[in-house]
Amino acid sequence: MPEIVAVIGATGFQGSSVVKALSSLPNQYTVRGVTRSTTSARVSELKALYPSVQWVAADLNNPASLREAFRGVDIVFGNTNYLQPDIMNKIDAGDLDAEFRQGQNMVDAAIAEGVKHFVYSSLESPTKVGGPEYSGAHEPEGKYKIEQYIRSNKDRIAGYFIYAGFYFQNLLLSAQWDNSVGNGKEAIVFTYPLPADATLPYVDIEEDLGAAVAVALSNRSEYSGKVLAAVEGYYTGEEIVRAFARITGVPARYQYGVIPEIDRSDINAMLNFYVKFGAITEHDWTIAKTKASRPFTTLDGFWTKYSTFRPE
Repeated sequence: MPEIVAVIGATGFQGSSVVKALSSLPNQYTVRGVTRSTTSARVSELKALYPSVQWVAADLNNPASLREAFRGVDIVFGNTNYLQPDIMNKIDAGDLDAEFRQGQNMVDAAIAEGVKHFVYSSLESPTKVGGPEYSGAHEPEGKYKIEQYIRSNKDRIAGYFIYAGFYFQNLLLSAQWDNSVGNGKEAIVFTYPLPADATLPYVDIEEDLGAAVAVALSNRSEYSGKVLAAVEGYYTGEEIVRAFARITGVPARYQYGVIPEIDRSDINAMLNFYVKFGAITEHDWTIAKTKASRPFTTLDGFWTKYSTFRPE
């Protein structure tokens, strides 16, 4: 009988990737999508794509709703969104455990409902790797604290941890028409808050985060308590943008610069850590793509999928 998997944040980049991956394995899993509203346009879109998925409403700040969502569930995929306004407002007010409490709510509800397996999308601790100067990187610190909470309950629930690379999709969010190019020529500038020569891990999060989760669940005795890296390859921003220009034929350039919506001291502390130390420095981890049942999406494959992308 298929196991029931509750997917937190099922309409987002990560959650919808897990929905897609596990829905393709109907003999193994029945997917329950968990989201704040089951009447959104995004839910309607996903229902059309994956008609077998059950949909339930729950709020990470409401433990009772989570217990209801996890009733009868065998596995939970959990992730937390630091950039959600509710979390950031609490962080700005000095509540540095705002994200952690959401994770704690998920774990406690899963344990209370007898869930046996918890897959969490985590990040490593900058202060553990780089020292106290990175203590202001609240997003990865909060996620790592949730990971440690899951580990502290290993006698009651098995934990599996996915560390995702930077999203290829992030480059789409701040792309603009390049006004520096004259002669009426169409060109795009991709602005991103990382130096052009910073080599970091990237992944097509929509396609391959779910594939990494499927790997974790495929061999639980091997991956329980372990980290799997959801990474396709290591690239600089310039390499990613050059690939876009080559695949699409549209002139483009990379620009190291701020994105106003995330130009914050806590985000900048995190990015500075990644530039200095690289992302996913954890030694005891497995590269998920080497164990996946299909290849991860390459950089060229990503831009082929988005070949018609143009800024609004």
